[in-house]
Amino acid sequence: MTNQFDSALDTTEQVQQRYGAQLGFVEERTPFAAETMPDRQVAVEVNDQLMQEVASHILNRAGHVSIIDRHGAGKSHFRDLVYDSLDARREHFRVARIREVESITTRRTYVRVLDELREYDDLEIPTQLPRATDEVRAVVEDVSEQLEALGVACIVQVDQMEDVAGDTHRFEQLLAALQSVADLGDERPVFILFLFGTPAAGERITELRETLSSRMIAEDRQLERFGREHTEELIGRWLSWARGEEYTDGYPIDPFAPATIRALLDRVDDQTPRAVRQMCYHAYRAGAQQYADTETVEITPDTLDTHVTEP
Repeated sequence: MTNQFDSALDTTEQVQQRYGAQLGFVEERTPFAAETMPDRQVAVEVNDQLMQEVASHILNRAGHVSIIDRHGAGKSHFRDLVYDSLDARREHFRVARIREVESITTRRTYVRVLDELREYDDLEIPTQLPRATDEVRAVVEDVSEQLEALGVACIVQVDQMEDVAGDTHRFEQLLAALQSVADLGDERPVFILFLFGTPAAGERITELRETLSSRMIAEDRQLERFGREHTEELIGRWLSWARGEEYTDGYPIDPFAPATIRALLDRVDDQTPRAVRQMCYHAYRAGAQQYADTETVEITPDTLDTHVTEP
């Protein structure tokens, strides 16, 4: 016996298949639905000015950088763009990525940096690390000298610092380790900190470790919010991906009517990339339901008013 949700699944699948076929989508490709980008093609080109600033600081080893912004602002995408570029320039840079910080200690921070650097064949790092924190730091100092001799800088990237910011003891240990490695280098930093978190993390860094905060050459940088042009590019990129086509500038945003862009943005309180993408998904879903009801393809402000539930 088919239950109510089974019926909803069947109906939704049929509605979306019909609408997707009408729009020329590749089978099983639903635009805007994925939280993680299914392809680089759907990434909107934004934050050019900040990208230039960060590139300058890293190339010149001018100091440390923190990107502090709310969830959904595009920190992960920005970070990955920088990481991919640095990884391709191994003759000048090394990258040590610390992705999880919830159970971090000062010693574990040192160990994670060293573990990340093991993949580089031109660095000598002991297989077994000492148990004492000070002795592990001595190994980091030795690696710092090796990097300096090679003329190479190591970017220490720390993600989601807010995950531990509320635990004062843990956060102080993390910050102590970061400040310690940030101080290494004779004339300029060997380790450049590249920190990511929400405002809660940024405030705690200043509160608990003002010395580290003062050494940031670019502190609490925020990412751009999406306006009309960004939203149109986002829609074009996702639609081209859904059709299996290459994205080019000015890719048509049909079935979205031009007036719908402003209506979408008006429904989003803080126009972060995630929030805008999610609203575009709701608009597409509304378009599919409208097509099932009336055979109307175009997504207009009226489509949103009729078929999108207010958050």
